[in-house]
Amino acid sequence: DGWTKKSTIRRGEGDHSRFEKRLDDGTILRTRASHSNEQIGDRSLWRHIWRDQLGLESEDEFWRVLETRQPAHRPRAGPERPHGPSLPAWLVDALVRQAGVPPDEVRELTEEEARQRLHDHWSEPGSSQS
Repeated sequence: DGWTKKSTIRRGEGDHSRFEKRLDDGTILRTRASHSNEQIGDRSLWRHIWRDQLGLESEDEFWRVLETRQPAHRPRAGPERPHGPSLPAWLVDALVRQAGVPPDEVRELTEEEARQRLHDHWSEPGSSQS
């Protein structure tokens, strides 16, 4: 399925081998495989592995990939990245939490407009910068 084994220079192999896979959308999946022959007894841990670490939709998909040796189909993960510059996180947070600007409105602002909007809010009597 296109995983790359990662070396662990600091500690040698340890008790796990680590792997990484970069998806087309830029998402990086990371997992590790134990050197032990023991089975995973915890169902919630197993679900976390195939869903969150391997990026699969179901346990059935995990077994299908092993049986067919065909790559898993992974839909494009997460929202699309913004086209163009984005606002600093602190500025978005301050506009939404302090100034009460709706997130949809913040998305439409340039950085200059956003800074001015926050400055205007802080200039109002009774507003605070916390």
